Formats: sequence, structure tokens, C-alpha cells
Amino acid sequence: MFASAGQYALARYLVAAFRADATRAGASAEIRPLVEELSSASPEFAELWQSNDIGGMVEGTKILLHRNVGKLSLEYSSFSVEGQPDLTMVVYNPSDEEDAQKIRSLL
Repeated sequence: MFASAGQYALARYLVAAFRADATRAGASAEIRPLVEELSSASPEFAELWQSNDIGGMVEGTKILLHRNVGKLSLEYSSFSVEGQPDLTMVVYNPSDEEDAQKIRSLL
């Protein structure tokens, strides 16, 4: 059981991204034993898997805690690589000038 709506949304997103990656890589048969194991262990996973959502990270914000500069907020966008179904390119950019300065200080 999920403690919050945010946890449910994240789990739904992760299962949909897993399905999309496996489908794009043509690995549906290879992941079947893992999906069966996860479904047996977790009714929540089974429910999410059976919903047949397909997704993946497209864009959003990630918060990282860096040991030298502290909290960093990065916006990201992901793109499929044409002709390479098993590859995805993810581009990260600082969310604001303060985060950009923190990153520059690391160089």
C-alpha cells in the first residue's frame, strides 16, 4: 500500500517506464519471469503492471543533494535516439541561476 498519492504516482510512472523500455528493447519475453515474481510479491506492482500503461521520463525536475554544494535542482528532458530503440538521451539543465552557479563552482 502506498503512503501517499505522490508515492503512487511515482510507482505508476516507474512501472510504465519499465514497460516502455522493455517493449522498445524487444525484451518482453525476457522480462516475463521478473514481472511474475514482482507481481507475486507485490499486489500493487501487479495492479500497476496490469494497467498496461506505457510511459517514460519525458521532462521534469530532479533534486540532488551534492556533498560539496548542497541541494541542486535540475530540469531534465529525455529523447529517444532514432534507430537505437534501447537508447535514451537525457539532458539536464540547472533550474535557476543559483543552481547554475553551484555547478560552475564544481568545475
